[in-house]
Amino acid sequence: MMEEHITIERIANAIMQNSSFTGYYLIVEGPKDSKIYGKFTNDEDIFIKEAFGNQKVQDVLKLLSERGFNHKIGIIDSDFRRITNDIVEIDGLFMTDDHDIEVMVIKTKALNAVLRIFCSKTKIKEFERKNDVSVRDKLFELGKEIGYLKLANKTYDLGLVFKPKNPDGNQIKYKEFVSDDSLKYLGDEKLIETAINYSVNKSENIDNKETINQRLTEIKEENFPIDQLVNGHDLSNLLFVLMKKVFRSKSKMLHDYNSVEDSLALAYDLSDFKATNLYADMKHWADENEVKLFTE
Repeated sequence: MMEEHITIERIANAIMQNSSFTGYYLIVEGPKDSKIYGKFTNDEDIFIKEAFGNQKVQDVLKLLSERGFNHKIGIIDSDFRRITNDIVEIDGLFMTDDHDIEVMVIKTKALNAVLRIFCSKTKIKEFERKNDVSVRDKLFELGKEIGYLKLANKTYDLGLVFKPKNPDGNQIKYKEFVSDDSLKYLGDEKLIETAINYSVNKSENIDNKETINQRLTEIKEENFPIDQLVNGHDLSNLLFVLMKKVFRSKSKMLHDYNSVEDSLALAYDLSDFKATNLYADMKHWADENEVKLFTE
């Protein structure tokens, strides 16, 4: 069954009918969240359940509450909520510190570990010297550009689409607005053209290029926190381009952005997670409810 057809009722039923588990359910958005949070949670008392979507996590929690089932908590990516002031208030629901969990991971030493695995230190240092910026800051600088367009799309309903309907679908082509030999941003016009071309046949009402450009310009006049603006999926794709095309990594493990995200998840450790507000909030909840949430 495809992920988008798995209903919240089906997920809630599976949870409530599992009489062999008496602990707490941690409901997350998808498989990548499971991989990361699963590293730190206590398997005996915590069962991670994927809801396949941000809104679905919220809806499953609400449905379980309506049915009187209280042994559950959830984590969602904050997305643009802290920028748009659209904070979700659901008992037992926690949000990532930054736009999403991948951004939280890339901000830590996990990024350095992944770069060391796939690329030569000489090429990394040469790139940073030549661009007078760290790899991390360069990724965020580029991620900010597409982040602004995604926010403009959300704010003004421009009709753009940035991801495939199902996870195996074709991704947006980053090399069409970021040079794959130097990682240089090719400009707003190229970005908008790429987004429009990708959205054709996926969206019915795409605004014209001039309107999109005008809305993007308006959004760019605002000074938003970069951690809330950039999307971890974009950063992972840009990191893949950097390592594969610019640094010319020969690693057989480096297939696509998925292998980048898997490697980042492996490299992210408990000490980094413990430094987050998300961990502090969840630990506070666990202590109050006398639940052994984490493996410590």
